[in-house]
Amino acid sequence: MDQRSSHPSKPSTQAAPAARDILLFPRRAAYLARRFQQVCAGLVNETLATKGLTQFQWGVLSGIQEMPGTDQRRLADALSIVPENISQIVDELELKGLVERRASKTDRRTRQLFLTKKGAELRRRIIPETRAANDRILQPLKPDDRELFLEMLRRVIEGNKKYARPGNGRRKRGSRLTGG
Repeated sequence: MDQRSSHPSKPSTQAAPAARDILLFPRRAAYLARRFQQVCAGLVNETLATKGLTQFQWGVLSGIQEMPGTDQRRLADALSIVPENISQIVDELELKGLVERRASKTDRRTRQLFLTKKGAELRRRIIPETRAANDRILQPLKPDDRELFLEMLRRVIEGNKKYARPGNGRRKRGSRLTGG
């Protein structure tokens, strides 16, 4: 007899939940944070993909808009992106004609970053869509709980800021276990 059904030979019509639908560790912060990040990335990337951008590219465009003339190192620090990765992202955005590098007037070794007219226009057009995606992330919460949730996230991050840095938690190069 099928344990899911009261009928001895009739299988249950109720399907088992898909593995991805099960929260294995529903009360563990690190696990939930990872799943929350997946939700955030999925919703935001869904919006950005139609514009040919990634979430990191969008972050860099936004960072440059907020800090025009900044250099790559300062931008990497502000966005918590590994410096090697920011260089690649800026290269990609430059090839798309969205960002330009200009020599600094005070330090010839430094290149300042600016949005091009095309980059500023694209960012202006996408802002309402990314805001809507962020609103959809919090949609399951009651309106009063949304601000409380964001404030609690800010407090947890601030309270653990020494761990909130680019590349933290990633495997170090060459540390992968090899079969013996």
